[in-house]
Amino acid sequence: MAEGRATPVPVILLGGGHAHVEVVRRLGELGFGAQITLVSPSRHAPYSGMLPGHISGEYSFDDFHIDLAALCTRSGVTFLETTATGIDPEQRVVSLASGESLGYGLLSIDIGSTPSLPKGISTGISVKPIASFADRLARLDALAGEGRLSTLAVVGQGVAGVEVAFALKRRLEGRGIGVSLVGRTAEPVPERSRWSRRLLEREMRKAGIAHHPAFDVVAFRDGELVSRDGRRLAVDEVVWTTSSGAPAFLRETGLLLDDMGFIRVDHTLRSLSHRDVFAAGDVASLPDPRPKAGVFAVRQGPVLTANIHRSLSQKRHKPYCPQSYWLVLISLSDGRAIADKWGLAISGAWVARWKYRIDSRFIQKYRR
Repeated sequence: MAEGRATPVPVILLGGGHAHVEVVRRLGELGFGAQITLVSPSRHAPYSGMLPGHISGEYSFDDFHIDLAALCTRSGVTFLETTATGIDPEQRVVSLASGESLGYGLLSIDIGSTPSLPKGISTGISVKPIASFADRLARLDALAGEGRLSTLAVVGQGVAGVEVAFALKRRLEGRGIGVSLVGRTAEPVPERSRWSRRLLEREMRKAGIAHHPAFDVVAFRDGELVSRDGRRLAVDEVVWTTSSGAPAFLRETGLLLDDMGFIRVDHTLRSLSHRDVFAAGDVASLPDPRPKAGVFAVRQGPVLTANIHRSLSQKRHKPYCPQSYWLVLISLSDGRAIADKWGLAISGAWVARWKYRIDSRFIQKYRR
């Protein structure tokens, strides 16, 4: 029995997100694996930082996925390939799509987010959930292969949107397919530095990616995107990289949620309403809000691990302090990338190599 435990406490981890893979790895090393169950709808968990490289053809499926079942086996953790359909935090029970119910002493939720499309729109291809995007990407390839794709719009001007636009431009190169970037803001990546915006606008022109800023999409019908101001853009297909939404079933759980439906947590990543529940990654609503981005989930992993461990050992929890300034590496899918931090930005092939080292180091840590 691991030090600091009187009786084993069952720990349920919902979702194979960036924070939970660290919990599995580290608590397995500490000897707590036998009391942990990881529940995920897919055996393979994607690393979001490498998705653009997969879209552009640089990485295979295996290159940017973590095999959760293999990780759990090495860590002595039980793995269940199914989906959570409900949580009863009063009875401490999780209901699964497989028909099972699991009791827990501690519950941690890292299930990511869902697509948040404009009201009334249900067509097009959403990047989220990333775990199943490879299947939707195959659908896009089929359209291109059948000659039914001549114009493609990527909606969303955040970092994800611009990376996906560059990656799709590279993937579809030589097929005569036009790629556009569309969004409601006046410039791409409005949350990043002025230098990044200038660099990206220049690179989009060089790559032949049409840019339609201040285009607030309200409809996609009959082969046209419609803007709130009445403008129309003819496109054959749309890829949505717009803002994240919360999984709908959380509203039935009784957990304290924010206005968007995400789980409100304190500085230790514990639920504000139920102290035996943790949340991390996109699904967590932090007291000091940050964007829904993998860079924060990765940093939350060690803190979440420590606090679950401390709960099991009845020790005081440690705070998660999100960085005020964070590095963003934006792939241009041509062997170069842009680095942005502290209001400064620079591009080059060496930035892409730096990004590859960071990304591959993360993946390899869960394959040893």
